[in-house]
Amino acid sequence: MASTEDSSPQLHVDDVCTSNSSNLQAVGYIDRTHAEVESHAPYPLNVYGRVQRHKQVPRQLFKDFLRDGVPPHGFVLMQWQTTTKAELVPCSDLVLLDRSFMSGDLVRKGNRSGSVVSTRTKCTLLGMCDVRETKSNKVVKCAWLPLPMEEEPSLELVADGTLLYDVPASELKLVQTYNEGDIIIYKNWIGRVKDCFDEVTVKLTDNGVVSITDSGNLEPMSGDPEERFAVGSLIKTKKGVLRTGRWVFGTYNPNTPPVGVVVEARTKECQVDWLHHRMERASEFPLWSSAPEGFLGPDELESEEVRLYDVSRMPNTSGDAHKPTKARSDPEFQGGLRVRFKDLPGACAKYNGSTAHGKLEKLDRAQNLGYDLNAFTITSTTTEADVLWSDKTIETVRTTCIIPDPSIDDEDAVFPGEIICTNETRAPPPEAMTSWAITPTRVGVAQRVNGKDRVAHVKWFNETTLSFCDKNLTLLVPDTKLGTLSEEEEEVSFYDIRAPKSVNRNRGDYVLLLKIPSLAQQTETGSINWFGEIVDLGMNGKCTVRLGAAEPVQEVECDITDTVPAMNLHDGDNPFVENGDGTGEYLSDGSDDMDFDMEDFSEEEDVWFEDGQDIPIDDADDSWSTEDEEGHDFSDAMSTQDDSPATEQPATHPVPAPRPPQAVQINNDGATDQTMSNIPVEELLLSSLSNAPAAYEILETEVPSGHHYLLQSGPTSANHMKGVSKEHKILSAPGALPEGVYVRTWESRMDLIRVLFVGPLGTPYEYAPFMIDLHLPAQYPYEPPKAFFHSWTAEGAGMSGRVNPNLYEEGKICLSLLGTWQGDEARNEAWTPHQSTVLQVLVSILGLVLVREPYYNEAGFEPLQGLSSINQNSVAYTERTYLRARAFLISPVSRLCRGETAGLEGLENVLRWLYINSDGAKLLPKAIKAAHTILRNSEEGAEVEARDGLSVVSRGAALPLKRVVARLEQLEQESASQTEQ
Repeated sequence: MASTEDSSPQLHVDDVCTSNSSNLQAVGYIDRTHAEVESHAPYPLNVYGRVQRHKQVPRQLFKDFLRDGVPPHGFVLMQWQTTTKAELVPCSDLVLLDRSFMSGDLVRKGNRSGSVVSTRTKCTLLGMCDVRETKSNKVVKCAWLPLPMEEEPSLELVADGTLLYDVPASELKLVQTYNEGDIIIYKNWIGRVKDCFDEVTVKLTDNGVVSITDSGNLEPMSGDPEERFAVGSLIKTKKGVLRTGRWVFGTYNPNTPPVGVVVEARTKECQVDWLHHRMERASEFPLWSSAPEGFLGPDELESEEVRLYDVSRMPNTSGDAHKPTKARSDPEFQGGLRVRFKDLPGACAKYNGSTAHGKLEKLDRAQNLGYDLNAFTITSTTTEADVLWSDKTIETVRTTCIIPDPSIDDEDAVFPGEIICTNETRAPPPEAMTSWAITPTRVGVAQRVNGKDRVAHVKWFNETTLSFCDKNLTLLVPDTKLGTLSEEEEEVSFYDIRAPKSVNRNRGDYVLLLKIPSLAQQTETGSINWFGEIVDLGMNGKCTVRLGAAEPVQEVECDITDTVPAMNLHDGDNPFVENGDGTGEYLSDGSDDMDFDMEDFSEEEDVWFEDGQDIPIDDADDSWSTEDEEGHDFSDAMSTQDDSPATEQPATHPVPAPRPPQAVQINNDGATDQTMSNIPVEELLLSSLSNAPAAYEILETEVPSGHHYLLQSGPTSANHMKGVSKEHKILSAPGALPEGVYVRTWESRMDLIRVLFVGPLGTPYEYAPFMIDLHLPAQYPYEPPKAFFHSWTAEGAGMSGRVNPNLYEEGKICLSLLGTWQGDEARNEAWTPHQSTVLQVLVSILGLVLVREPYYNEAGFEPLQGLSSINQNSVAYTERTYLRARAFLISPVSRLCRGETAGLEGLENVLRWLYINSDGAKLLPKAIKAAHTILRNSEEGAEVEARDGLSVVSRGAALPLKRVVARLEQLEQESASQTEQ
């Protein structure tokens, strides 16, 4: 597919941008993009309340966005600092100002990939402004942004505040002591602040000062989008709220307007998510019943028992404290936040007006009733990062020159310093207490990585005892060790190894220490020397942890296996919390989407905007136009516009799954309305071969014990049997089944079906067999069939894992027709009684699951198809799928060569004809020939651009493919010997 992008820099979620067309020089951040599916959620009005439409956004695209929440290609959803409205805007109207990263983030610059080590941010600060409240004609000192005056006509800017430029974020702190996301240490528990509740003190226009216990009774003025009031916030309220407040200066005066400025905000309560308890052994698990209360009040917050972890604290040591690979990142500040200087006297001396930084005008407490109003609003930021590239070089770059690395979603990708293990496992010794554990054959550390060729150079550990509790390698068996690292390196394929999360850490991860190193023991008695932040990763299985809460701060080196993740800022807070099925997948029941009904939505409602004005679309000026209304084909324009900003100045939840082909309707007589020509793959035409088995057959044998639904009850009513019979009439109609699909049922249990698919040509599934079991339940057809997928990846080629995003190893098939995925009702994707059929399910699996580019079958990835920035991920997924699909060839053929049919009953004769019989389809030699062709096409020197993951693959894919071909050729010889006998 042709690329829809050019080489311009791409926009991403959280990018800070300004608008070319705004008269207010608005600054904001991106909240949703077309390509980042994790930002998508349907019915955005439920989230944002009001969404503004930029004049260049066509009406129909805007309407579609209000339903599916996916910004059209070439557009993003912005959240501006100066308004509470979100706005859908074209990327061409935006200028990228800044992009934030954390230590450990994977990034890309051109063809180079690397990891962020450190970041440094410089801020532009705006001091307190003089604003007149016109009703009282009083001037107050407050924080101010260039807000649309029509939102609050009672305010008038009298004098701008001080502007300071290029202030390092390391010199600043937030005005509030406690903030959402802060790390708290309390009674040997690690927690993260989820929410804060403040008592807000307000100075009124008559200099009266009153404390309001419930800040929910206050409202921001001028559309100030602050979610939490801070020093300098201009507020309004009701007089009754002032009357019942706690008066600090003065008394309630009914003649005083209920308008004022916040002079103090004291946190009275924090809601905390407790993540982990101190551990001394890996086998310990937190006793959650002993965790502190989820809310901490002022007594706890103001005591010495509660410690805030300060990421800016550094050790007072020399040596390698400033080693370039050690993380030293500034606080992550965004525009609109209110901050103070950590050292105000020092800042006054530094920013004295003698440089381009500007002059800091200190506000005297005595002139503000003793309150400190020396708070500043961040108006913009610029960030630079130290990046450790995969070739081990370090470069300092503006963060606007790098992008998040798309390979972060590539489960096979390996990075230097990661601990890896082979896919092959070995049996534990007989005396081992963990005979159930999964033990890799070899464990090592990636030293160098060639992402282009999909290979890594690895040093292996000697005498490792590393074992895992689960097949996904997410839980480490306690007290296992890595061993000693060898000196020799070996080149291995990405597809032969894995980087288990349970033994890998990132810079920026927070961990508990199981063993306290001697250096950490030199801290003060009672000091927190068992918790810290990973700031460096060695190439030997060790890491450096900064104990930022210890007295004094220390940095210690320890084995990664002696650390336990407490908080992972890259993947979420608690590494021990997963979704109920343990897969991390998202499956919505739609309950979150029901608050807003598009059918009940009227264009006259106050959520449609023209050019920033509250004008319903139908009432808009007739002169309003876009290119599509002037007779141009907008689809052509969409094919060339990308998610790119204007030239830079200085320097799951998932959307509906793939669409089943509902167009394949069934007439009352059981014949299809159309042919299978809508399936976009080349057909095998197996039915035209001699001795071809029937595509549909009713067997007189007993239902095999291996059928997944054997124990389910059979038809119990006439209506059920009638529905079952109708399905079989459709399936058995001449020409009804697509080529390469074989259906078997049993005369004694026609509610049970077994289906074999032969992978379509031109896809990574070609020539491979895939088997599913079906059951038509008692409530059929009012509920969809039950389906089970037989996964054979673990039985051959040494490659386990899914062969498709919708085909789970445990047998689940994710398809809206089966009711296992939330489809789009507007597109009629769900199962419809008396209309949907089993044939439609089979056609959907063949035409929409076993496809050429299965990467885009991942939930929500459909909009990404054709984006050049994503193509590399798709190609890697395709070649991995091709390798895994070869296991579906090896498994049944090897069984048949051994004379075994267990698990294949009902289709064993079809499989023999397809792969073994001398007078059959001979798909095994064809598969071998196709694999040899791929290997020839992929010989050394093949251009990366030519790789499609199918006809040309990477060197990393070719290495295991050669072993697969050797195994297939061995099976070919075995099958030939069996045929001769």
